Amino acid sequence: MDAQRALLDELMGAARNLTDEERRGFKEIKWDDREVCAFYMVRFCPHDLFVNTKSDLGACSRIHDPKLKESFENSPRHDSYVPKFEAELVQFCEKLVNDLDRKVRRGQERLAQELEPPPPPSLSGEKAEQLSVLEEKIKNLLEQVEALGEEGKVDEAEALMRKVEGLNTEKAMLVQRPNDKVLAMVQEKKMALCDVCGSFLVSNDAVERTQSHVTGKQHVGYGLVRDFLAEQKAAKDKGREEVRLVRGKEADDKRKPRERESETRRSGSSDRERERYRDRDRDRDSRHRDHGRNHRKPYDRRSRSERDGRDRSRSRSPRGRSGHRRVSRSPVRQY
Repeated sequence: MDAQRALLDELMGAARNLTDEERRGFKEIKWDDREVCAFYMVRFCPHDLFVNTKSDLGACSRIHDPKLKESFENSPRHDSYVPKFEAELVQFCEKLVNDLDRKVRRGQERLAQELEPPPPPSLSGEKAEQLSVLEEKIKNLLEQVEALGEEGKVDEAEALMRKVEGLNTEKAMLVQRPNDKVLAMVQEKKMALCDVCGSFLVSNDAVERTQSHVTGKQHVGYGLVRDFLAEQKAAKDKGREEVRLVRGKEADDKRKPRERESETRRSGSSDRERERYRDRDRDRDSRHRDHGRNHRKPYDRRSRSERDGRDRSRSRSPRGRSGHRRVSRSPVRQY
């Protein structure tokens, strides 16, 4: 029945059964109205965490309606409104925690001052005189005990030692100051402050009382608030890191083409420089060859003409090259 009513409210509105006269003064509340608590919609309302505790914030002035919360969770605009509502809740919780931390610091300073022992008061003249008499008696009795021990009188020595112990007790009571008892009680029940909720605790209290504090509404409420802030901080840090990585990747993507272009320009410049050097080397080699050819030509013509002249003179000589007269090998005709 309730599910059907909720479905009809969602389809036809909560005022579907009202008369025309009743509809005039009726205003249908939606989850995005200002009267609705955004903290309750998105996570939790801090006003609900500390009811009937020392940190009670009072009743929330806005509407807390489970049906509106369900409508918000099913709304197609849910994801777009969550960051806005969470940011408002973070701001409220940070102020709440900062106020608590200031109270905790002030409480810790007060506890530190209370634990400091006051300066011991000086003994009065009467007590100082009594103390001097007791110390003198104790000294005399100890000398007698030593003498009896050397004589072997053990029983008498033990009796005197009991008197010495009684005088020492009387001396301790005389020297003891009233502040020592108070300090002992303070040390026995040493107070401390809870870092989570700021409550005063007894450091060496019973386990049951400590467990009752940990499961109490105030401790659980502030623990929920602190966990929510830590979660939001971690999410924000993660988002910043992702943005930093994305920007770094974009910068790398923009830098790589510039580096490749610069490398290409340097490579082309190097190739042109090498080509220039090769052309220069080829020109220099060509000039060297031309220069050498120009120097060899007169010598070659002179040596060739001299060789030709020697060959012609040798061919005209009757002896030939061997120095002997050449004999005609033509057959002699016989007559």
